[in-house]
Amino acid sequence: MCRFRTLKSGLCGADMRSMASLSLRARSPVARWQAWLAAVGVGLALCAAAASAAAQALSAQLLELERAGRAKPQATAAELERLIESGQGDAATQLDALLLQGWLLANVPSADQAEAVARVLDARFVADKDPLARAAALLVRARVAEQAGDSVRAGALIDEALVRLPADATALNRLRFLAAQAHIRNGLSKFEDAIRIGHEALTLADARGEAWRRAEARADLAYNYQLAKQNARAASLNQEALSIAQADGDPMTLARVATTQAIVLDALGDLDGGRRWSLAAIDYARKAGAKYEESLYLANLADSYLKKGEFATALLHAQQALPPARELKNLNAEMVALANIGLAQIGLGEIDAGKASLRRAVDIDERRGSITGMAQTYLEMGQALERAGDLRGAIDALHQQRTLEDQVLTRNQQKAILELQEAFDNGRRTRELELLQRQSAIQGEQLHARTLQQRLWALVAVCGLLSLVVAALLMRRVRDTNRRLADSNAQLKAHAEIDPLTGLSNRRHFQTAMRQLAADGQFSGTIFLADIDHFKRINDCWGHASGDAVLVEIARRLRAVLREPDLIVRWGGEEFLVVVRALSPEAVEALAQRMLDAVGAAPVVHEQRVMAVTASIGYATFPIEPTLLAVSWERAINLIDTALYLAKAHGRNRAYGVRMINANDADRFDAVARSLEAAWRTGDVALTLLEGPGRDAEFTAGALAQAA
Repeated sequence: MCRFRTLKSGLCGADMRSMASLSLRARSPVARWQAWLAAVGVGLALCAAAASAAAQALSAQLLELERAGRAKPQATAAELERLIESGQGDAATQLDALLLQGWLLANVPSADQAEAVARVLDARFVADKDPLARAAALLVRARVAEQAGDSVRAGALIDEALVRLPADATALNRLRFLAAQAHIRNGLSKFEDAIRIGHEALTLADARGEAWRRAEARADLAYNYQLAKQNARAASLNQEALSIAQADGDPMTLARVATTQAIVLDALGDLDGGRRWSLAAIDYARKAGAKYEESLYLANLADSYLKKGEFATALLHAQQALPPARELKNLNAEMVALANIGLAQIGLGEIDAGKASLRRAVDIDERRGSITGMAQTYLEMGQALERAGDLRGAIDALHQQRTLEDQVLTRNQQKAILELQEAFDNGRRTRELELLQRQSAIQGEQLHARTLQQRLWALVAVCGLLSLVVAALLMRRVRDTNRRLADSNAQLKAHAEIDPLTGLSNRRHFQTAMRQLAADGQFSGTIFLADIDHFKRINDCWGHASGDAVLVEIARRLRAVLREPDLIVRWGGEEFLVVVRALSPEAVEALAQRMLDAVGAAPVVHEQRVMAVTASIGYATFPIEPTLLAVSWERAINLIDTALYLAKAHGRNRAYGVRMINANDADRFDAVARSLEAAWRTGDVALTLLEGPGRDAEFTAGALAQAA
């Protein structure tokens, strides 16, 4: 590494003195004095120039280390440590080096080392009162939380970091903070925020002019657009990123841009193109020596083969990714590799081995505290087991997924409530403080008035009257502000309970409704759970935009066959839940048939693509015959969920209704719900079969036996 200590001495010591001594010989006193001053001036100028050159060289070195650190973060962080310990540069340069070191360590599984850097930054803040040090510590901790899968904590930390970032912070530091904030917003599914922040980061990157920053800012923004389902805009932006990266030739930049290109092409339905760019990303990562990224890209590559049903090839690539991921302690890559190994094994018929691999993937997310990641893995496990014919395993996995999603929803609700309460309390305290300040001012005026005695009585009276008017106006303002705050909170709550794509209620609204409909913990009414058949094929073949169009159209069709008071919920990705008041068995069957017919009677047309769509439905009315056992809504949905997957296993485009279940207590109810088909065979359950459009509807026990 280049050092700069020699630049600080050179002409500042003996050389300057020798210059002065040479010029002082054989001159008059005045001339000698003038020559000495000139020599000192030249020496000081040379010292200043040397110091400036050293500072510029050190800044350039930090920028080069930042560029190199993307591929080799651990080695670069160690180099930064040596630079920091050498004491080179001023306080601002040292702080930049610490920020960069913490940033690099937070991007890899080095949470302890990153936290140590954050503590050093905290100490700098205490010692120097530099707000950038405090903001930098928060930035490092936000990135650590994000790597650990705790997006909620990461979001809170990065937001506070941006608030504390001083107004005079350099454009480069602001770019670093904004890039982190946009990435974390994606993890929180706040795509509009991520896009807005990403555009701001892109402007700063273009202003700096470095090719790798300009390319990566565009790739990051393209990824944001892809997650927001704006695939055309994502493709256009990433094409710009590719042009810049290819002209620059930096392999690490090319690796990151190629990865985004693969993701965008997958979303557009070009699976072969996505695979080619995934392979290119791996090749670029190898050229850059970025082993951490290479292990993750290898793990991701298996996913493209899984989507096309090439399970043996997917298994091979996922198994190749696992050893380097473990060696590098890349938990994210290890989790993805294990999950893809498990899905490939299930696809190859190795059910037990696949389940074991997937559970190991879940264990990693559980250690990291990522409930969202665990839920996604269980969802993919359930879908894979369903395709493999393991209905019991699929139901168990999907029940686990829904339980975890409910935990996430509950946690987010609690956090939102606490945030709203904190905001309200802060506002109330502010208003109370204003009132107290006004009252203190009034009391001060009154005290002053008493000292003036008789001469100021009139003025005191006027002041008192004005004070009362001010207090009255202030109290009125407090009441108006509280009313507006209550209205705003009500609007926020309403928006938070609506699915933005379909306009239906979401699970948060459903849970709120259930607290009213089942206040005693016992549900009464009829529940239908509908799942669009082969929805993943629509996304894989036609892209997510077509999938979204299908979801919007199915939501519209369900609204058309249901009444205004009925509750329609977008329950999951392609699942819809309907709750109606308890109906007669005939009315329930008629409504289930109308729902089947509404979904499957006509194809969905989007951008000249004609997509045939059907649904599988499970339903039941509670309390259920013959025992009329009262159950919670959670148990009711688990039963219906099993009926739904029975419909999917027996050919799809059909509905199974649970008419009767012999269960006198909750434990027996749960046991029957988990083994619904076996219970039907023993006579502990009575089922109704309804067939969708294109099938002959037969509602007899013989039809049930044939379907089974």
